[in-house]
Amino acid sequence: MDKFNHPNHVRQNGFQSLNQTRISATTILGRLLIGVAATVLILANNAGAEESENHLFILSGQSNMTGGLEASFAQAVEGVFGDQNVTVVRSSKSGRGIRFWDEHYQFPSNYKFPGKGAPEKKHFQQHGQLYGPLIQAIQSATQDQSYDTITFIWMQGESDAGRGLEEVYEQSFLRLLGRLKTDLKRDDLNFVIGRLSDAQMDNAHWRNVRKVQVKLGEDHEMGAWINTDDLNGGEADKPGGDVHYPQAKIKILGERFAAKAVELIRKESANAGKVIETQGKLK
Repeated sequence: MDKFNHPNHVRQNGFQSLNQTRISATTILGRLLIGVAATVLILANNAGAEESENHLFILSGQSNMTGGLEASFAQAVEGVFGDQNVTVVRSSKSGRGIRFWDEHYQFPSNYKFPGKGAPEKKHFQQHGQLYGPLIQAIQSATQDQSYDTITFIWMQGESDAGRGLEEVYEQSFLRLLGRLKTDLKRDDLNFVIGRLSDAQMDNAHWRNVRKVQVKLGEDHEMGAWINTDDLNGGEADKPGGDVHYPQAKIKILGERFAAKAVELIRKESANAGKVIETQGKLK
């Protein structure tokens, strides 16, 4: 009798096949359980890491970078990340051009202050005067603590527009940003620029500074800009209003800066394959 047709052989092969099927199913189930356990462990580890994420926000600029803006900004980012994970530092000075933060600032060739004349020695001595206080404020607030992200918030440019200095604004800002990266020892520095409002659109210098600010925000992967045209007290969708934002709008300005900063942080984290723990939503 052919062995392949022998009843005992068929029965034996059937049991063997059944056993192999059971073994295969057990093996697959075991592997699945191991995979699930590993995934849970990874997620648990990530959750622990996310809860310890610390974020530093550096706010600087001139008159529109007010204490009110700082307060609304801080409240917004703390609502997202938790106040224990957030440090907000502000150092600002009204009526100052970007050169006061840029030690190596260079006036445009043959530049003259409107109605005054060429820069004098005293003007060159003013370059970078506000950078030291900015760094001191950062050091005082951080106390050598380490941070997972650092974001620079910049609300400035009115003075430069008023003095026709848009030609060198971009390079000056990039020097400031570069110096911050060096001194903070961080290449991964986010930044958000508040574009000048539409208060003085009849001034070509004003319009040009706005263009430069947008360019800076859009040309750099870790940069962004926000629109402030609707916050200066003027009519909606119509140029005008005040150079200085009304107090009621300052709160919105701070929240708008915060929303863009959070967006950059989440983008940075996504690129790094991380998920940032959040405790709330921005309004």
